[in-house]
Amino acid sequence: MRILTLLLPVAFLLPAASAQKINDVVLKKDGSRVRGLEITEFLLSGVRGTRGSDPFELPAHQVMDIEWSDVPEEFLSGKAAMRRGDFQAAAQLFGAVTSGRPLVKADAEFFKIKSAVASIGADKSAAATAAEHAKSWLSSNANHWRTPEALLLAGRAERLAGTAGTATATLKDLEERSITGGFGGVWTARAKYELALTLIADGKGAQARSQFKSAGNAASDALATASTTDKSNLQSIATLSRVGEGETYLLDKDYKKAESFFRQLAGSSEPALEAAGRAGEGEAIFLSAAASKSANDLRRAQLALAKASVLDSSNGEASAKANYYLGRCLMLLGPEKEGDTFKQRAQAYFEIVYSSYPTTRWAGLAKAESQK
Repeated sequence: MRILTLLLPVAFLLPAASAQKINDVVLKKDGSRVRGLEITEFLLSGVRGTRGSDPFELPAHQVMDIEWSDVPEEFLSGKAAMRRGDFQAAAQLFGAVTSGRPLVKADAEFFKIKSAVASIGADKSAAATAAEHAKSWLSSNANHWRTPEALLLAGRAERLAGTAGTATATLKDLEERSITGGFGGVWTARAKYELALTLIADGKGAQARSQFKSAGNAASDALATASTTDKSNLQSIATLSRVGEGETYLLDKDYKKAESFFRQLAGSSEPALEAAGRAGEGEAIFLSAAASKSANDLRRAQLALAKASVLDSSNGEASAKANYYLGRCLMLLGPEKEGDTFKQRAQAYFEIVYSSYPTTRWAGLAKAESQK
């Protein structure tokens, strides 16, 4: 008892455990990381905070992203769900983040919106809700580093909700601010590309064709001064814009013109364009065959689509499209041409699309086909 009495004062004299030290990390576009930060501002102009006792600042054009050090478990789980393509779960997890620094909570809300938009599929009601949440986030975070992407997500959600006019206004705002506000060439090209998709959704083929060309030109113009990361994004936009031009002919139901356009694209020396060309060629043949009920043309479509799936080694868009239409081919050919297992094999193609390429626009379509 005497020993315990002697030890007690010592215990009470020990300093209380200090609060966990904040150790944020900035990921830079050159591939390096800046560690040991306490970030206090995440703005359009850049990142500000402290590093030890010294002030820290990094311009926006050098920032790739931020890894926050003191985040709730739901935030980490949400990021993990995003990485594995489970966007519905990710949205729920980010929505459960109610504690933490204001910057962390703002990021959680942003990623909730991003995940929700990725999981929309063909649900117009979900799209309208996501658009509303994106606009609300923008209203509360007008000068945030993620503002350009939030505008893009809002416009995309508005397009998917079927409100082309509202989507156009949002995306034109992004395009204008990218030029006048210094968001950068990547966001100019992205805005133009999304505007072209909105015109497609609105049934305006000729205008969309012109807009896709404008998006491709903007991406090409920005390549000269872009970082390595931005170059990859710009090259993807340039490829998708070329594909978009061909898709405008599909919108006009000019399947012969579309087939010719995509066959020419498939002759490119660039692997991404070759794969996209084969997938587009297969899509054009399929749509023509579906209208004419031609089994022979469906076989031709299968051949082109199979080639596309093998060739695609870039962003998965061509593979997603190819597998989606390979499933559709099987469903149209039916048991007479494909045997009793045609439906199971079609389902396997659809599952590849929504499981392996969940961020593509084909994922929602494949999911819908698999539920028929």
